[in-house]
Parts: sequence; structure tokens; C-alpha cells
Amino acid sequence: IKNKDLAIHYFMQGEFLLNQGNYALAVLEFQDALDIDPNASTIHISIADAYRRLGRSKRAEDHLKIAIDLDPKDISGRELLGQLYLLNRRYELALDQFSALSKIDIDNDNYLIMIGDLHKLQKQWNKSIDFYLRAFEVNPQNFKALESAMQVSLSVELYDKAEEVCKKLVKYNSNNTS
Repeated sequence: IKNKDLAIHYFMQGEFLLNQGNYALAVLEFQDALDIDPNASTIHISIADAYRRLGRSKRAEDHLKIAIDLDPKDISGRELLGQLYLLNRRYELALDQFSALSKIDIDNDNYLIMIGDLHKLQKQWNKSIDFYLRAFEVNPQNFKALESAMQVSLSVELYDKAEEVCKKLVKYNSNNTS
């Protein structure tokens, strides 16, 4: 068996074990795969996922950073790292990942909402509202974005922003009536 095939074998075994919930053994299989192919970002993401599920955040973070260094445009590694930072209340670092994701996939309103949520968690109300509104502009079907913008605007008494949200809603509705 060639090395590449062996690395794929270990990787597939690791994925199987990961899906079975056997995270510790999955880590061992992924480690064997990485010994053969240390530059495979996919393997780093998978081992990071296994470490995350084992509660080993630092090891997960290290492997995700390696994966992103190997493939800066990889979406799954950045998403997982952003979620990991969010779970550990490291909001600025999560913001960095979701901002990078929104530059890679500019039409993804979910990333914009996540950025809005992260700004809200840090009490950066205006930035939060602006990202919710951008999410709505990217996807006018996403009324949750407008709802979030309105909720923040009213709860912190930013009535000018609330008025801006209402105008967007009226404009959207007037464009969609026959």
C-alpha cells in the first residue's frame, strides 16, 4: 500500500470512529494519518473536531490554526474555530474568524448575522444593527435579521436606527406588492 492510500485509510477509519462517537480512538487514527500526510488540512480539521468533542479546546484550536494556515480559504476549519471561540467566550477571536468567512463567502447572510450577534454580545449596538441590516440586504427573505436589528434598536433606545429598520421593511414590502 502506498503512503497516500495508507493516510486515506487512517483518515477514513478516524471519520468512522468519529461518527460512532469514539473520539479518543478517532484521534489516534487521525494522528496516524497526519504522521504520513502532515499537510492535509482536512485531517487537521477532523482531529480538531475529535479533540473538541473530547473537551480538549486548546488542542482543537491548534489543529484548526494549522488547517487554516495550510488552506486559508477553507470554510469548515474557520467555522469550527469560530464556533470554538464562541463556546469559550472569546468573542474577539470568533469575530475575526466570522469576518474572514464573510470575506470568503460574501453572500452568506448567516455569517453576517453571526457577526451581528458577536457585536451584540460585546454591547457594540450600532455595529450589531449594521450587520443585521447587511444580512437583510444580502438576503431579503431573512426577516430574522430585520427582527434582530429592530430588537437591538428598541432595547437600547436607538430610535433613529429603529426608524431605519422600519424604512427598509416598508421599502421591501412596497417592492413586493402587486
